[in-house]
Amino acid sequence: MTLTVGQKIQGGKYSIEKVLGKGRFGITYQAKDAAGNRVAIKTLNDNSLHQLSAGEIDELETKFWNEAVKLAKCSNNRHIVQVQEPVKEGKLCFIIMEYIDGVDLASRAQKQLPEKLALRYIQQIGEALMEVHSHQLQHLDIKPENIVLRGGTSEAVLIDFGLARAFDHTLTTTRYSEKGYSALEMYSRNRQRGAYTDVYGLAATLYELLTGKVPVSAIERKDPKDANVRLIPPKEINSTISDRTNKAILKGMALDSIDRPQTVQEWLTLLGVKNPISLPNWDAMKWSSVVMAAGTIGLLMIGFLTYLNSNSPPPLNPEPPTSETIQP
Repeated sequence: MTLTVGQKIQGGKYSIEKVLGKGRFGITYQAKDAAGNRVAIKTLNDNSLHQLSAGEIDELETKFWNEAVKLAKCSNNRHIVQVQEPVKEGKLCFIIMEYIDGVDLASRAQKQLPEKLALRYIQQIGEALMEVHSHQLQHLDIKPENIVLRGGTSEAVLIDFGLARAFDHTLTTTRYSEKGYSALEMYSRNRQRGAYTDVYGLAATLYELLTGKVPVSAIERKDPKDANVRLIPPKEINSTISDRTNKAILKGMALDSIDRPQTVQEWLTLLGVKNPISLPNWDAMKWSSVVMAAGTIGLLMIGFLTYLNSNSPPPLNPEPPTSETIQP
Protein backbone atom coordinates (compact mmCIF):
# COMPACT_ATOMS: atom_id res chain seq x y z
CA MET A 1 0.00 0.00 0.00
CA THR A 2 1.34 3.43 -0.95
CA LEU A 3 0.65 5.98 1.76
CA THR A 4 0.10 9.67 1.04
CA VAL A 5 1.04 12.80 2.96
CA GLY A 6 -1.57 13.52 5.62
CA GLN A 7 -2.97 9.99 5.56
CA LYS A 8 -3.69 8.46 8.95
CA ILE A 9 -3.38 4.83 9.97
CA GLN A 10 -4.28 2.83 13.05
CA GLY A 11 -7.43 4.82 13.67
CA GLY A 12 -5.64 8.17 13.46
CA LYS A 13 -2.82 7.17 15.80
CA TYR A 14 -0.18 7.92 13.15
CA SER A 15 -0.16 10.64 10.49
CA ILE A 16 2.11 10.33 7.43
CA GLU A 17 4.40 13.32 6.72
CA LYS A 18 6.77 12.25 3.93
CA VAL A 19 8.78 9.41 2.37
CA LEU A 20 12.14 8.81 4.04
CA GLY A 21 13.50 6.12 1.76
CA LYS A 22 12.83 3.11 -0.42
CA GLY A 23 14.47 -0.31 -0.44
CA ARG A 24 14.12 -3.43 -2.54
CA PHE A 25 10.49 -4.09 -1.67
CA GLY A 26 9.93 -1.75 1.26
CA ILE A 27 9.27 1.92 1.78
CA THR A 28 9.80 4.01 4.93
CA TYR A 29 7.76 7.06 5.89
CA GLN A 30 8.23 9.83 8.40
CA ALA A 31 5.15 10.23 10.57
CA LYS A 32 3.89 11.66 13.84
CA ASP A 33 1.96 9.90 16.55
CA ALA A 34 -1.05 11.33 18.36
CA ALA A 35 1.22 12.99 20.94
CA GLY A 36 3.20 14.77 18.21
CA ASN A 37 6.28 12.57 18.51
CA ARG A 38 8.07 11.78 15.27
CA VAL A 39 8.33 8.12 14.23
CA ALA A 40 9.38 6.11 11.17
CA ILE A 41 6.94 3.66 9.60
CA LYS A 42 8.06 0.88 7.27
CA THR A 43 5.76 -1.15 5.03
CA LEU A 44 5.76 -2.96 1.69
CA ASN A 45 6.08 -0.88 -1.47
CA ASP A 46 3.24 -1.51 -3.94
CA ASN A 47 5.31 -0.17 -6.82
CA SER A 48 7.74 -3.07 -6.41
CA LEU A 49 5.27 -5.78 -5.42
CA HIS A 50 3.51 -5.76 -8.78
CA GLN A 51 6.60 -7.44 -10.24
CA LEU A 52 6.01 -10.51 -8.06
CA SER A 53 3.50 -13.32 -8.31
CA ALA A 54 0.61 -13.60 -5.86
CA GLY A 55 2.36 -16.45 -4.08
CA GLU A 56 5.58 -14.48 -3.75
CA ILE A 57 3.68 -11.49 -2.35
CA ASP A 58 1.97 -13.70 0.25
CA GLU A 59 5.33 -15.17 1.22
CA LEU A 60 6.89 -11.74 1.47
CA GLU A 61 4.08 -10.36 3.65
CA THR A 62 4.30 -13.33 6.00
CA LYS A 63 8.07 -13.04 6.40
CA PHE A 64 7.86 -9.26 6.77
CA TRP A 65 5.47 -9.65 9.71
CA ASN A 66 7.25 -12.57 11.39
CA GLU A 67 10.65 -10.94 11.25
CA ALA A 68 9.30 -7.56 12.40
CA VAL A 69 8.15 -9.34 15.55
CA LYS A 70 11.59 -10.94 15.95
CA LEU A 71 13.40 -7.66 15.34
CA ALA A 72 11.45 -6.03 18.16
CA LYS A 73 13.33 -8.36 20.51
CA CYS A 74 16.64 -6.75 19.49
CA SER A 75 15.58 -3.28 20.57
CA ASN A 76 17.58 -3.22 23.81
CA ASN A 77 20.77 -2.48 21.85
CA ARG A 78 21.26 1.26 21.27
CA HIS A 79 23.07 0.62 18.01
CA ILE A 80 19.96 -0.95 16.46
CA VAL A 81 17.02 1.19 15.41
CA GLN A 82 14.35 0.75 18.07
CA VAL A 83 11.16 -1.01 16.96
CA GLN A 84 8.24 0.38 18.94
CA GLU A 85 5.65 -2.04 17.63
CA PRO A 86 4.69 -4.10 14.59
CA VAL A 87 1.04 -3.45 13.68
CA LYS A 88 -1.50 -4.76 11.18
CA GLU A 89 -4.32 -2.90 9.50
CA GLY A 90 -6.40 -5.40 7.62
CA LYS A 91 -3.92 -7.32 5.48
CA LEU A 92 -1.34 -4.55 5.64
CA CYS A 93 1.72 -4.80 7.90
CA PHE A 94 3.58 -1.83 9.36
CA ILE A 95 6.69 -1.56 11.53
CA ILE A 96 6.62 1.49 13.82
CA MET A 97 10.20 2.52 14.64
CA GLU A 98 12.04 5.33 16.31
CA TYR A 99 12.88 8.28 14.09
CA ILE A 100 16.60 9.04 14.14
CA ASP A 101 17.42 12.64 13.35
CA GLY A 102 20.96 12.32 12.05
CA VAL A 103 23.16 11.81 9.00
CA ASP A 104 24.09 8.48 7.46
CA LEU A 105 27.66 7.38 6.92
CA ALA A 106 27.25 7.57 3.15
CA SER A 107 27.54 11.35 3.46
CA ARG A 108 30.84 10.92 5.32
CA ALA A 109 32.22 8.05 3.25
CA GLN A 110 32.90 10.39 0.32
CA LYS A 111 36.11 11.36 2.08
CA GLN A 112 38.56 9.18 3.95
CA LEU A 113 37.80 8.96 7.67
CA PRO A 114 40.54 8.64 10.29
CA GLU A 115 41.07 4.94 10.99
CA LYS A 116 40.36 5.26 14.70
CA LEU A 117 36.98 6.92 14.05
CA ALA A 118 36.01 4.43 11.33
CA LEU A 119 36.86 1.51 13.62
CA ARG A 120 34.69 3.00 16.35
CA TYR A 121 31.69 3.04 14.02
CA ILE A 122 32.44 -0.50 12.84
CA GLN A 123 32.74 -1.80 16.40
CA GLN A 124 29.34 -0.34 17.27
CA ILE A 125 27.65 -1.82 14.21
CA GLY A 126 29.46 -5.10 14.84
CA GLU A 127 27.95 -5.16 18.32
CA ALA A 128 24.52 -4.52 16.80
CA LEU A 129 24.97 -7.37 14.31
CA MET A 130 26.00 -9.81 17.04
CA GLU A 131 22.73 -9.03 18.80
CA VAL A 132 20.77 -9.50 15.56
CA HIS A 133 22.52 -12.79 14.79
CA SER A 134 21.81 -14.10 18.30
CA HIS A 135 18.11 -14.00 17.32
CA GLN A 136 18.76 -16.04 14.16
CA LEU A 137 18.37 -13.03 11.89
CA GLN A 138 20.69 -11.50 9.32
CA HIS A 139 20.62 -7.95 8.04
CA LEU A 140 22.03 -8.69 4.55
CA ASP A 141 22.13 -5.03 3.50
CA ILE A 142 25.06 -3.54 5.43
CA LYS A 143 26.30 -0.35 3.77
CA PRO A 144 27.04 3.26 4.80
CA GLU A 145 23.53 4.39 3.80
CA ASN A 146 22.04 2.07 6.42
CA ILE A 147 24.19 3.38 9.27
CA VAL A 148 23.07 6.65 10.86
CA LEU A 149 24.80 8.78 13.48
CA ARG A 150 22.33 9.50 16.25
CA GLY A 151 21.68 13.21 16.77
CA GLY A 152 25.03 14.42 15.44
CA THR A 153 26.97 12.24 17.90
CA SER A 154 29.51 9.52 17.16
CA GLU A 155 26.96 6.85 18.11
CA ALA A 156 26.27 4.72 15.04
CA VAL A 157 22.87 3.05 14.59
CA LEU A 158 22.01 0.26 12.15
CA ILE A 159 18.75 0.87 10.29
CA ASP A 160 16.69 -0.53 7.40
CA PHE A 161 16.06 -4.10 8.52
CA GLY A 162 12.95 -4.29 6.36
CA LEU A 163 13.22 -6.92 3.68
CA ALA A 164 16.74 -7.76 2.52
CA ARG A 165 17.06 -10.57 5.04
CA ALA A 166 13.51 -11.80 4.57
CA PHE A 167 13.25 -12.46 0.87
CA ASP A 168 15.69 -12.59 -2.02
CA HIS A 169 14.40 -12.32 -5.54
CA THR A 170 16.23 -12.42 -8.87
CA LEU A 171 15.01 -8.88 -9.56
CA THR A 172 17.35 -7.58 -6.88
CA THR A 173 20.52 -8.75 -8.61
CA THR A 174 20.36 -6.06 -11.30
CA ARG A 175 20.43 -3.31 -8.72
CA TYR A 176 23.09 -4.87 -6.57
CA SER A 177 25.50 -5.71 -9.40
CA GLU A 178 26.44 -2.02 -9.29
CA LYS A 179 27.10 -2.05 -5.56
CA GLY A 180 30.17 -3.23 -3.70
CA TYR A 181 28.66 -4.26 -0.38
CA SER A 182 26.84 -7.51 -1.24
CA ALA A 183 28.62 -10.85 -0.85
CA LEU A 184 28.68 -13.27 -3.76
CA GLU A 185 25.99 -15.46 -2.18
CA MET A 186 23.56 -12.55 -2.41
CA TYR A 187 23.48 -12.89 -6.20
CA SER A 188 22.05 -16.40 -6.16
CA ARG A 189 19.01 -17.82 -4.42
CA ASN A 190 20.76 -21.19 -4.24
CA ARG A 191 23.70 -20.04 -2.12
CA GLN A 192 23.31 -20.20 1.64
CA ARG A 193 23.57 -16.96 3.62
CA GLY A 194 24.65 -16.50 7.19
CA ALA A 195 26.50 -14.26 9.65
CA TYR A 196 29.47 -14.37 7.25
CA THR A 197 27.30 -12.56 4.67
CA ASP A 198 26.99 -9.60 7.02
CA VAL A 199 30.74 -9.82 7.69
CA TYR A 200 31.29 -9.07 3.99
CA GLY A 201 29.01 -6.03 4.10
CA LEU A 202 30.66 -4.73 7.27
CA ALA A 203 34.15 -5.15 5.79
CA ALA A 204 33.06 -3.45 2.55
CA THR A 205 31.62 -0.56 4.57
CA LEU A 206 34.92 -0.11 6.41
CA TYR A 207 36.70 -0.23 3.02
CA GLU A 208 34.68 2.75 1.82
CA LEU A 209 34.97 4.69 5.08
CA LEU A 210 38.77 4.48 4.91
CA THR A 211 39.28 4.93 1.15
CA GLY A 212 36.36 7.07 0.04
CA LYS A 213 35.78 4.48 -2.71
CA VAL A 214 33.00 1.91 -3.18
CA PRO A 215 34.73 -1.47 -3.57
CA VAL A 216 34.28 -3.39 -6.82
CA SER A 217 31.26 -5.70 -6.67
CA ALA A 218 31.64 -9.37 -5.86
CA ILE A 219 29.87 -10.44 -9.05
CA GLU A 220 32.35 -8.49 -11.18
CA ARG A 221 35.28 -9.98 -9.30
CA LYS A 222 33.88 -13.45 -9.94
CA ASP A 223 33.51 -12.99 -13.70
CA PRO A 224 36.25 -15.11 -15.31
CA LYS A 225 35.93 -13.16 -18.58
CA ASP A 226 37.51 -10.08 -17.01
CA ALA A 227 40.73 -11.02 -15.28
CA ASN A 228 41.59 -7.35 -14.77
CA VAL A 229 38.79 -6.79 -12.28
CA ARG A 230 40.17 -7.16 -8.78
CA LEU A 231 39.58 -5.81 -5.33
CA ILE A 232 42.24 -3.15 -4.83
CA PRO A 233 43.65 -3.49 -1.30
CA PRO A 234 42.51 -0.43 0.69
CA LYS A 235 46.08 0.35 1.74
CA GLU A 236 46.97 0.94 -1.93
CA ILE A 237 44.42 3.76 -1.94
CA ASN A 238 45.08 5.11 1.55
CA SER A 239 48.64 4.41 2.71
CA THR A 240 47.86 5.48 6.29
CA ILE A 241 45.69 2.38 6.86
CA SER A 242 47.37 -0.08 9.23
CA ASP A 243 48.50 -3.47 7.93
CA ARG A 244 46.20 -5.24 10.37
CA THR A 245 43.12 -3.34 9.23
CA ASN A 246 44.06 -3.80 5.58
CA LYS A 247 44.37 -7.59 5.99
CA ALA A 248 41.15 -7.84 8.01
CA ILE A 249 39.17 -5.99 5.32
CA LEU A 250 40.48 -8.27 2.57
CA LYS A 251 39.74 -11.36 4.68
CA GLY A 252 36.23 -10.15 5.44
CA MET A 253 35.61 -9.54 1.73
CA ALA A 254 36.80 -12.95 0.53
CA LEU A 255 34.65 -14.10 -2.39
CA ASP A 256 34.05 -17.60 -1.05
CA SER A 257 32.13 -17.45 2.23
CA ILE A 258 34.18 -20.30 3.67
CA ASP A 259 37.31 -18.13 3.42
CA ARG A 260 35.79 -15.38 5.58
CA PRO A 261 35.49 -15.24 9.37
CA GLN A 262 32.25 -17.08 10.07
CA THR A 263 30.99 -14.66 12.73
CA VAL A 264 31.20 -10.92 13.27
CA GLN A 265 32.99 -11.49 16.57
CA GLU A 266 35.73 -13.50 14.80
CA TRP A 267 36.18 -10.69 12.29
CA LEU A 268 36.32 -7.99 14.98
CA THR A 269 39.03 -10.01 16.73
CA LEU A 270 40.96 -10.21 13.46
CA LEU A 271 40.49 -6.46 13.08
CA GLY A 272 41.87 -5.89 16.58
CA VAL A 273 38.73 -4.20 17.82
CA LYS A 274 37.89 -4.94 21.43
CA ASN A 275 34.79 -7.11 21.47
CA PRO A 276 31.91 -5.94 23.63
CA ILE A 277 31.20 -8.06 26.69
CA SER A 278 28.04 -10.09 26.22
CA LEU A 279 25.72 -9.24 29.09
CA PRO A 280 22.01 -9.79 29.51
CA ASN A 281 19.93 -7.03 27.91
CA TRP A 282 18.75 -5.52 31.17
CA ASP A 283 18.08 -1.86 31.64
CA ALA A 284 19.91 0.35 34.11
CA MET A 285 17.25 -0.01 36.80
CA LYS A 286 17.53 -3.80 36.79
CA TRP A 287 21.30 -3.65 36.98
CA SER A 288 21.07 -1.14 39.85
CA SER A 289 18.80 -3.54 41.71
CA VAL A 290 21.31 -6.35 41.24
CA VAL A 291 24.19 -4.19 42.50
CA MET A 292 22.17 -3.01 45.53
CA ALA A 293 21.14 -6.56 46.36
CA ALA A 294 24.75 -7.73 46.14
CA GLY A 295 25.84 -4.88 48.40
CA THR A 296 23.14 -5.72 50.95
CA ILE A 297 24.16 -9.36 51.00
CA GLY A 298 27.77 -8.34 51.49
CA LEU A 299 26.89 -6.13 54.48
CA LEU A 300 24.81 -8.90 56.03
CA MET A 301 27.69 -11.36 55.69
CA ILE A 302 30.11 -8.91 57.33
CA GLY A 303 27.68 -8.36 60.19
CA PHE A 304 27.13 -12.08 60.66
CA LEU A 305 30.89 -12.82 60.76
CA THR A 306 31.43 -9.96 63.23
CA TYR A 307 28.69 -11.40 65.47
CA LEU A 308 30.27 -14.85 65.39
CA ASN A 309 33.70 -13.50 66.31
CA SER A 310 32.39 -11.42 69.22
CA ASN A 311 30.42 -14.33 70.68
CA SER A 312 33.00 -17.10 70.22
CA PRO A 313 33.63 -19.17 73.44
CA PRO A 314 37.14 -19.05 74.99
CA PRO A 315 39.50 -21.88 74.00
CA LEU A 316 39.21 -25.05 76.15
CA ASN A 317 42.91 -25.12 77.07
CA PRO A 318 44.15 -21.56 77.21
CA GLU A 319 47.89 -21.00 77.16
CA PRO A 320 49.34 -20.04 80.55
CA PRO A 321 50.47 -16.45 80.77
CA THR A 322 54.12 -15.83 80.07
CA SER A 323 56.41 -14.17 82.58
CA GLU A 324 56.16 -10.94 80.65
CA THR A 325 52.46 -10.76 81.30
CA ILE A 326 52.35 -11.89 84.98
CA GLN A 327 51.28 -9.02 87.21
CA PRO A 328 53.35 -8.37 90.35
